[in-house]
Amino acid sequence: MKNYNVDSIKNLLTNAKTALIAVPQMNVDSIGAALSLALSLKKSKNINVKVFCPQKPDANYSKLSGLDLLTDTFQINDFVISLNYPSEQVEFVTYNDDGGKLNFVIKTKPDAPKIENDKIVLNNESSADISFMLGDESSLSANSGMVNKGNWVFVSPINVSKSWAKASIIDADAPFSEIFTFLIPMLDLKLDTESAKDLLIGLRVATQSFSVNVSPETFEAGAVCLRATQSNDITSQINTTPIEAVEKPSSVSAI
Repeated sequence: MKNYNVDSIKNLLTNAKTALIAVPQMNVDSIGAALSLALSLKKSKNINVKVFCPQKPDANYSKLSGLDLLTDTFQINDFVISLNYPSEQVEFVTYNDDGGKLNFVIKTKPDAPKIENDKIVLNNESSADISFMLGDESSLSANSGMVNKGNWVFVSPINVSKSWAKASIIDADAPFSEIFTFLIPMLDLKLDTESAKDLLIGLRVATQSFSVNVSPETFEAGAVCLRATQSNDITSQINTTPIEAVEKPSSVSAI
């Protein structure tokens, strides 16, 4: 069992409400790991999370869970208006153009309490409360500067330091799916059926069905994921899917 130093990451997660997971290079291993983390953050801590990758997934990724959390666009100038107000008391939200002035209209339900000014929170910060970078950000080209703002955790199978990282997890030569199989439970996050399935698919592709680039910990990670799936149907589906039907061998990489 691997043991990473996760104290700094746990501190960043303590009060986090939003999270971003960036994947510079798309492959089944990295996307599977990112989606697994995203699902665990969402289900365990109710964190609003998005996974950003500049490339679009194709049919090779269709067996992964959580694809609705994946986006190929990154907005750096979002302006968010938050209300500390029960959403069930809101009838609808709309906007209008009043002579070049943009008005947002929030229509509350009859007999609903008034929305007081102190319940309105304006936020023009583009960074999430906590962000994870899976690999080298330089591959993001124009978006590589995203690491200059926010609380970033750098995760990599290559031993390199990043000055912008508030915390780093470096595990030489290990696939991302292996790293996150151990990291997710260390962060007190639940590794459920969907999260474990994503990791198991990533492990199988990255190691060509556990035949290359494996260590004892790789097999241990596979066992952890198999136990977590708790479904013979899911395990059977993963084990009987040909590697070439998931991702072409030439595109399998650690990053």
